[in-house]
Amino acid sequence: MFKVVWEKWKIGKREILRLILVTILLSTFFPLIWYTTQESFSLLKKTTWLIDDATGGLKNLTIQFKTLTTHSRVDKSLAKVKPTEKPYKCDGCFSKQFTFLINNEGICKTSNVSIKILIMITSSPQNKLSRNAIRDTWLTYAKKNNGNIRYIFLLGESPMTKELEKENLQTKDIILGNFKDAYNNLTYKTLMGYQWATQHCKHAQFVMKTDDDMFVHIPGLTRVIKENSKVLQTAVGGNCKQSARPIRNTRSKWYASLKSYPQRTYPGFCSGTGYVTSLDVVTKIMKISKDVPFFHLEDVYVSLCIKQLGLKLHYIDGFMRTFGLCRNEYNTLVTVHKVAVNRMRLMWETLCAPKEKK
Repeated sequence: MFKVVWEKWKIGKREILRLILVTILLSTFFPLIWYTTQESFSLLKKTTWLIDDATGGLKNLTIQFKTLTTHSRVDKSLAKVKPTEKPYKCDGCFSKQFTFLINNEGICKTSNVSIKILIMITSSPQNKLSRNAIRDTWLTYAKKNNGNIRYIFLLGESPMTKELEKENLQTKDIILGNFKDAYNNLTYKTLMGYQWATQHCKHAQFVMKTDDDMFVHIPGLTRVIKENSKVLQTAVGGNCKQSARPIRNTRSKWYASLKSYPQRTYPGFCSGTGYVTSLDVVTKIMKISKDVPFFHLEDVYVSLCIKQLGLKLHYIDGFMRTFGLCRNEYNTLVTVHKVAVNRMRLMWETLCAPKEKK
């Protein structure tokens, strides 16, 4: 009996020693193997060269081993390239002059009423329902473009241009530019609006830029302009950030490649959903824009112009509220973001209905 127990103990002892040895080997070599594999895989994923081009610039050539990679949400093609500083200023590199294919130049031509605010609304050709909802609700303060508030819808060329011409025959509030209507051309739309303002609405005191999915609370807008009128002579005001970083996620609506914007930070910006400034600042932006390299995010581009001018970004409370806050913040509200057509009318009739419709 004792002999049997002794033999089993010796066998168990050998198994324990063998297990300890295997554990030591795995804990030593597995991390080393894993690290080596990961480094090799990373090396194969992308190889990037920087090659001088004919103009002395740099071209980024990327070889991707697709069989070894999975689709990534982040643009890593230039991840290991040290960004070269793209100049904030150039010499006449963006001297874009717009031709107005539809031009309602008479919108601001009145002798009896001083124009306090010109509201520029960027829109897409297919968004007629949104434009009509805005015309029927908060734009009624403009009194069909005969009051001290005037407005224009900014659009570019598309297969729907004929439909826009028919719409404009009824509304006479569309400005159509000679460029393709696309999200990446929003900078064109805004600058076209500024060009129109400086040419055809010279006597307006202030200019607001907003979008066709925004509810603008006109009494609130009038209030904040009055409270910040002095500051807005040298600043753009709205939901402004003094600093921000470019989004490198290729699936993001606001994606900025290293090629288009190699700097690590933006010089701040006021959200393009709604910002306001004086006509004097608009005029200065138009003049400096020809010397500021094009960038497709229009609110950032405006801030790049502001930086060159030595002017400021000014945060004003009340911009970019959410739909649910409208009733509770009526006295501080300026704009509400992402408002669908049916909600636009609902907000006008109930939650955000003005105390005294004009």
